[in-house]
Amino acid sequence: MLSRRTVLCAAAAAAVRPGVAAVRAGRTYPLNTGWLFGGGYRPGTEAAGFDDSRFDTVTVPHCPVRLPWGGWDPWPWEQQWIYRRHFLAEDVAGDRGARVFADFDGVMVNCAVLCNGHLVGQHQGGYLPFSVELTGQLTRGDNVLAVIVDSRCLPVPPMASTQPRSIDFMQPGGIYREVSLRVVPRVFLSDLFSLPLDVLSESPSVQVQCTVDGPCPGGTLLVELLSGDKRIAARTVPVAPGQDVVPVTLDGFGPARLWSVDSPVLYTVRATLRAGGISTLTRRIGFREASFRPDGFYLNGQRLQLFGVNRHQLFPYTGMAMPARVQRRDAAIIRNELNCNMVRCSHYPQSPAFLDACDELGLLVWEEAPGWDQVSSLEEWQVLVVQNVLDMVRRDRSRPSVIIWGTRLNETGDYPALWAATREAALELDPSRPTSGAMAPATIRASVLAPEPRRPVTPTRSPPRTVSETLPRNTPGEA
Repeated sequence: MLSRRTVLCAAAAAAVRPGVAAVRAGRTYPLNTGWLFGGGYRPGTEAAGFDDSRFDTVTVPHCPVRLPWGGWDPWPWEQQWIYRRHFLAEDVAGDRGARVFADFDGVMVNCAVLCNGHLVGQHQGGYLPFSVELTGQLTRGDNVLAVIVDSRCLPVPPMASTQPRSIDFMQPGGIYREVSLRVVPRVFLSDLFSLPLDVLSESPSVQVQCTVDGPCPGGTLLVELLSGDKRIAARTVPVAPGQDVVPVTLDGFGPARLWSVDSPVLYTVRATLRAGGISTLTRRIGFREASFRPDGFYLNGQRLQLFGVNRHQLFPYTGMAMPARVQRRDAAIIRNELNCNMVRCSHYPQSPAFLDACDELGLLVWEEAPGWDQVSSLEEWQVLVVQNVLDMVRRDRSRPSVIIWGTRLNETGDYPALWAATREAALELDPSRPTSGAMAPATIRASVLAPEPRRPVTPTRSPPRTVSETLPRNTPGEA
């Protein structure tokens, strides 16, 4: 008689190579099941032809080590790990007009991603999403996505040193947020920013900015404002050859229902680009006016007393690797059981699922870049801080729940050039929200804080150099 464990293992083994055949451009496919986890990384385990039959089958979000209820010891996860994912992509490989991306919501701390043995991308930092393009690396039949995860204590924000106990929260490693496979046309919409304006008037509008990726031959862009399934405004504009940013204003739809903590009404902005193919992006928005004044915070012209908590994304047993339903449940507990109307994401951007729930529940959000107490004097470290701010704002700037950006790293000292650069980065992408940060108390030792760099830090749109230029080694820098 087969044991229950044998049956479950057989079912898991059958899911190791689930296909994504018959894929079509404009579709996104979850890539959370069927991952093979090999434990500690060894050179060669990322190779396309490596025999991974002895690897464990896991589902992401995933923590590489088993954690107790409390009293965690960081050393077991302080190493490099190897994940592999087999998939089929027959139609993608044969579709010359399609581009394919693997999207990662979060990997702790650094990682290198390979497709069929070829390095396709690297990323530093565990709290923000990134994408790697697989186009040109796919083959007919079996494809292998390998991820080398470096979960050691590295000088990457919020860390400025290599001492794992030097910040007030743990960072268990692994692919701890969701992964998806995104298939798009050769020219596609890569970003969509929607900003409601004049929301308290009888004639509100929505300012939309669409970003086009790829060699655009020209085409049309349709932008719609939806209330549920009902279209209440739309506009079609031409897209010129080579145009990469397309602004559109939606208006003429009359008064809008306001988003508030007691009535979080959401609308959807949908943009559809037709330029040799069809590409669609959506964003949920809310019509609300949020402002901080000398006598307090005002939401939609009414003074609102803020009552909230700090929230970390750590859980017993699993660390940060909790699925969307649990992330959403945390928001519900804060809003409905603790009766809070605001939450501070301490001290890093948190799960998109948690922020989705904040939008839906009317829970205001203070979102801040990864940081705690430390600032490195290394220029590349500070450039990464600025890049983190850009990535955070770009990800969440259409959300109605987010009312302030934390661009000064939590409880750090005075670094005028760095904080001016992070504030400028946030305002460049979103001029509608204020910026802030928690300052360091006077009791913090001066030795913790590195000297101010002589050269000002310049915001950059291109990612800084990541894990390393060669695999598999990643040598931490000096703080």
